[in-house]
Amino acid sequence: MTVAQATVDAIDEQLNTDYPLTDGQIQSYRQDGFIALDQVFTGAALAALREATEAAVEAEKQADILGKSKASLTRGVYEQLFIQRVNLWTRHPAVRRFVLSSRVGNLAARLCGRPVRIWHDQALFKEPGSGNNKTPWHQDAVYWPHQDRHDQITIWIALKDATIRNGCMSFVGGTQVLDNIPPIDLGNPEDIFRHAPHIKPVKPVTCELPAGSATFHNGLTFHYAGANKSDGIREALAIIYMPDGTVYEGKNHVVTDPLRDKGLKAGDKLDGDLFPLVGTV
Repeated sequence: MTVAQATVDAIDEQLNTDYPLTDGQIQSYRQDGFIALDQVFTGAALAALREATEAAVEAEKQADILGKSKASLTRGVYEQLFIQRVNLWTRHPAVRRFVLSSRVGNLAARLCGRPVRIWHDQALFKEPGSGNNKTPWHQDAVYWPHQDRHDQITIWIALKDATIRNGCMSFVGGTQVLDNIPPIDLGNPEDIFRHAPHIKPVKPVTCELPAGSATFHNGLTFHYAGANKSDGIREALAIIYMPDGTVYEGKNHVVTDPLRDKGLKAGDKLDGDLFPLVGTV
């Protein structure tokens, strides 16, 4: 066996091996709405995931430059928060193998207690040096066109070390039960705690992560990422899962808008090739 084949085999083995999750960790997630897990990806698998995500983001940045005018490349307030690329798995096979892996899919399913499908992935690369690119406190699921938003779950994988200095994630435990908060405009944010003043005294938990470690959070959990004040890009890949059986409510969204021309309508289940089943309990 060649060294290259041994590396491929080692990566495949990790992608198809369940992470050793305890009952205590499952209970902690369900109580708090988030959890940090060490070494979800390690060694050659981590290196391959980082390389694949970086290459995919760079390829799409270059395609944008070639395909757009200088004026259209001007980034608005929201775009200045981070470089975001959605559904890389559908366009980049090297990313696909990680996003669809049973290792993370089964983790998501075991934590939320339900079989899960891919909603979408997104690379979140926060550039250095501006000092003002904080990601405001918000919930995720309020932006998504799902009739039921209570069990969506996101893994946020640190591709490089995520620290307070470069913009790691923070969470407010227990907020996953708050399902009546309006969406926060991330480009022109208001104080989310104005809508839940009883939560303001709760101390947030900041999750610094070494590369390869990850957080999982419920789609309704309040979360925040600070500005990147370091000299390097904070690199993360998020994979967002929805429970099997999730129903489309009809609202506009970049992921589902193209499907409406193919017959998707309010009341339909989100399933099929774009939303594969990847995790079981």
